[in-house]
Amino acid sequence: MAHILVVYATTEGQTRKIADRAASRIRAAGHAVTLVDARAAAATELGTFDAALLAASLHVKRHQPEIVEFIRKQRARLERVPTAFVSVSLSASSSDRQDLDNARAVVEEMFDEVDWEASLVHLAAGAVHDRQMNFLKRWMIHRILREKGVEMDPSGDMEFTDWQALDVFVDTFLERCRQAAGAVA
Repeated sequence: MAHILVVYATTEGQTRKIADRAASRIRAAGHAVTLVDARAAAATELGTFDAALLAASLHVKRHQPEIVEFIRKQRARLERVPTAFVSVSLSASSSDRQDLDNARAVVEEMFDEVDWEASLVHLAAGAVHDRQMNFLKRWMIHRILREKGVEMDPSGDMEFTDWQALDVFVDTFLERCRQAAGAVA
C-alpha cells in the first residue's frame, strides 16, 4: 500500500470535485490518501508520500498561483516520486485540436516556470456554474461557448468532465506507481 498525496487548487469547485474522485479511486485501489487544498498545503504537515497527484484549473491561460507556489516549495520532494498533473479547463472539452494544443502548451509553460515536470499529464474538462461567477466572467464564458457551438443549459450549470477518462488516467498513474515501487524493491 502506497501513501499518495493529492493536492488541488480550485476556483469554482470543479477541480475539488475531480480531486475527490481521484482520491476515492486511489483509496478504492487500497492506497492511503492525503487530500489537501493547495491554499492550506503550506500550513499542513504533509509527512511522507510515495506519489503525488496535483490538480489545478486553468483561467486566462494560467493555473492558480497556489499550485505554482506549492510546486516551487515542494519540487525536491515531488522529483523523488511518481507524479501526475490534472489540468482542468473548458478547452479540454473541445474537439478543436488547436484548443487542446493550447491547453497542453499552458501546462508546459507552467512546468517551465517552476522547473519541474509531472510524470503524467491529463487534460480534464471542467464545468460552468453561473451562480459562482460574476456577470462579466459569466458573459465571457457564455460567449466563448456559443462561438464553439455550445448553448448553456437554462439551469446555468453544465459539467463537461469525462469521468471515465479521469478514472482511466488515475488507474494508469497507479500502475506507474506500482512499477516504480517494483523497480525500487
